[in-house]
Amino acid sequence: MFSKIKLGMEDWKKLESDLERIAAGQPLEIVINVTLVSSSDEAGEEEEEEHHHHHVHHLDENEFTREVAKMIDYVAQEYNAHVHPHIHSNHGSVMFSVKGSPKELTKVLRDVIDFVKLNCEKCMLHSLDGEFHLGEDLSGIYFGDAYKITVILPAEDGRRLKVHELHL
Repeated sequence: MFSKIKLGMEDWKKLESDLERIAAGQPLEIVINVTLVSSSDEAGEEEEEEHHHHHVHHLDENEFTREVAKMIDYVAQEYNAHVHPHIHSNHGSVMFSVKGSPKELTKVLRDVIDFVKLNCEKCMLHSLDGEFHLGEDLSGIYFGDAYKITVILPAEDGRRLKVHELHL
């Protein structure tokens, strides 16, 4: 088990060094889009249909939405993130945008996933995806779930792509 944990950290270090190469000393920006679902069917399908048909934007507070709000507050305060939530009573997505060094950004990504895994009883991470930006330029993309993230970045030669598979 310990060797798997060590291997997992090695993969994150490789990603971090590739991001440092791409950033060339400048701050990067990460955009993290987290899709969450309720771990219980507390909201009910009838209520959800009403949300979809009428696009109701006021939100009935329940345990799912309270947990998502706690995650949003934590990430916004801890990392000075810009946040754009789109949450319904039993599912939704939250987009975070954070600027910083490659080391800070890999920490943000791991921390968001860990926060959901460790602090949300009524919400589960369905999937996540996002981008790395250097200024206005797209520098990389990633996608995954609570178990594995695939990151695609330009290789050193600028002609090929480099793929990182990160196990959580």
